[in-house]
Amino acid sequence: MLRVMALLRPSELARIWELHPKTVYLWIREGKLPAIKTPGAQYRVRTDDARAYCEKNGLPMPRAIASPAGSVAVLGKPSPSQRALAKACKARGTEVITWSSALEGLLAVASEAPDVLAIDAECTDVKVLDAIRALRKTARTASVPVVVYDAAPRAGTTSLTKLGSCSVVTRGKSEDAVRAVVDLLDANEAR
Repeated sequence: MLRVMALLRPSELARIWELHPKTVYLWIREGKLPAIKTPGAQYRVRTDDARAYCEKNGLPMPRAIASPAGSVAVLGKPSPSQRALAKACKARGTEVITWSSALEGLLAVASEAPDVLAIDAECTDVKVLDAIRALRKTARTASVPVVVYDAAPRAGTTSLTKLGSCSVVTRGKSEDAVRAVVDLLDANEAR
């Protein structure tokens, strides 16, 4: 399982909190604000840690970190579409969780439903139709929007949409897969 979260530079946090960047760096060095160090020796702060720091210390909660911009679960082997989805979601502050094994991913999704589920049509360990049928039977995941990406154009796409799959994106159309997922996330935020 790979978890991708939005990371903020200390200078970005300083701008958001309207503080001098040295103040944020001081909090990091003193261990008050958790941060990770990149291979290039730069600090990055997870949005979750920034949010928790605001709550703990009575700092104003800026809209930029107040609520995460949703979560997306991506099931399937690494592909250009999967990388494009992860990059686009990370850029908008959306948490991305990926599983190479669709079966493991479905089990995780059943326990904690994401805002959007993206499934590679070429999953080998589970049939996409069966996976969506199973999701629709569980109250927690019955309304989770699904995007099936890298599908070969065929007659089975109507079966997928009848099961509540919101979008079926054909093979090689990474930008369409990204657009479908982002549109669903935007629709969730509007509610």
